[in-house]
Formats: sequence, C-alpha cells, structure tokens
Amino acid sequence: MNRLNRFQLLYLLALAPGLALFTGCVPMEPTVRRPTLYEARLGQAPQQDDMTLRAGEIRGEVVEIDPARREIHVRTDDARTRVLSYDPDTAKVFYHGSEYAVANLESGDLIAFQTRPWNSRYVATIRVQEPVQARAGSTIARRPPPPRAAVIEGTVERIDLDLGVFDLRPRDGRIVTVSLPYNARGSDVDSFRRLRRGDYVRLEGEFVNPDSFQLLAFLAESDRTGRIR
Repeated sequence: MNRLNRFQLLYLLALAPGLALFTGCVPMEPTVRRPTLYEARLGQAPQQDDMTLRAGEIRGEVVEIDPARREIHVRTDDARTRVLSYDPDTAKVFYHGSEYAVANLESGDLIAFQTRPWNSRYVATIRVQEPVQARAGSTIARRPPPPRAAVIEGTVERIDLDLGVFDLRPRDGRIVTVSLPYNARGSDVDSFRRLRRGDYVRLEGEFVNPDSFQLLAFLAESDRTGRIR
C-alpha cells in the first residue's frame, strides 16, 4: 500500500465516528398507525356526507356476510333482500376516507353500494354510512325517512349506460342525475336504452338529494322533434 492510499484510509477511519454520531442524531419520522375500522366505529360519529347517497348508489343494511361464498346479504330501503357478490382481493370498504376490507363489515351496518354494471350482483366499492355501533343506542334505526314520490321533466343530457344513469335538465336550467333502480321494470329499462341526448322526458321517482333522482317510471318520452315514442 503506497503512502497516498494509507493517508486516505486514515482519513476515513478518523471521519467514521463523527458520521455515526451525526446519523444517530437525525430524528426518525414517527410511524402513524391507521385506526382499525372497529376503532373508527367507536370513535367517530356519522357525518352528513356519509349519509348522502351519490348518483347510482343504493342504501341497505348488512344482514349477513358469507366469506365462504363471497356474498353480502343486504336489506335495501324498499324492504327487499339482495345478495351481493364480491372479490375479497379487490373489493373496498370506505369509512371517513379510510379504506378497509370487506371482512371488516358487520351485521347491522348501514351501507351505500353501487353494482357494476348497474343491474348485476357484483359490487366492488361500499361506503359505510352508519356503523352498527352508532345505531345500537336506539331501538329504531336512524335512517332518513323515505323520500316522497315526485314528477320531473326536462331534456336529456349525458347518458351512462354502464352505470344506469343519465343527466336531465329541467326548465329551471339545473342538472339532475337520474338513476335506474336495480329492479327497474323491463319497459323502463327499454325506455332508458332508447334515450338520446336532446330527448324530452317526464319521469316519476324520488329525490335522493336535490341533485339526484331515483327513477320509478317513465311517464312520457319524446325525441327532439317532440314526437312521443
């Protein structure tokens, strides 16, 4: 080993203790543990955004979860029982912005779900609206009262056949998103599939919120020329 290499080696050996001391003084970022869904259930009350249905969503109460068959039994607001199929590797459950597995659901949870396509059994995303722990304090489930039937009419705008929704522009100029229920009548499904942008329709249904409308029936439909179909 020549003199230059010996000098470099001695320099590195002298520098090493200082580097170790400096490294040991660097503060480590604390590891933040995400709360489990069970902890979130106990520590967080439902928020208004949780209870608001979004376009195409259906509200229901979890009756049973069957992991062996990969099924969730749900009782919807219209007192019907639905069996939802799911993939445990890809299905997601959301509550207050955090993501959980379907296995974290419990019987009695009030959920909002949307099947894809809209009239199938398969569900990939579920939102917990009100956990069973928050509902257990009352003998009566605190779900919103059922909306009253209403009639709206207007011009068809955007249409999404996969989700079973379309946008309607009433005469006041606002946009209302109309969704078909999973158990829609065959005649209403046919009417939906015939829709084209610019058609004028008259509908009966229920307002989920001021901007979302769940269809009960097509009362009349006409094309852009005004001819009733």
